[in-house]
Amino acid sequence: MLLTLTPSKDMPVTPRWELLSFDTAAHAFVFAVLAVLSFFSIRRQSRFPGLRAMAVPFVIIGSTLFGGLIEVLQSSMNLGRHGEWSDLLSDGIGALLGGFFAQIASRWIK
Repeated sequence: MLLTLTPSKDMPVTPRWELLSFDTAAHAFVFAVLAVLSFFSIRRQSRFPGLRAMAVPFVIIGSTLFGGLIEVLQSSMNLGRHGEWSDLLSDGIGALLGGFFAQIASRWIK
């Protein structure tokens, strides 16, 4: 969260690719990692067995909502940054991919 709220003047210049921007790929990758780590963290919890059973939808929805919060904060704070729907979409896609990857990987990792 700290890195996502870095003022724009402190951000490095990123390359612009034709089909896929670096920013889009970075959002998807970071939220995929967040989803995988969240999934395995939830699965380790013994206090909430109902939450463990619903780990994938919880992780996807929670990660996407977290991405939405970041976009709202970027828009509302005076940091020279702005929230974008494309960033939120990338966050959601990354969370979706990470959630499903974690579900598949959990069959081999106990």
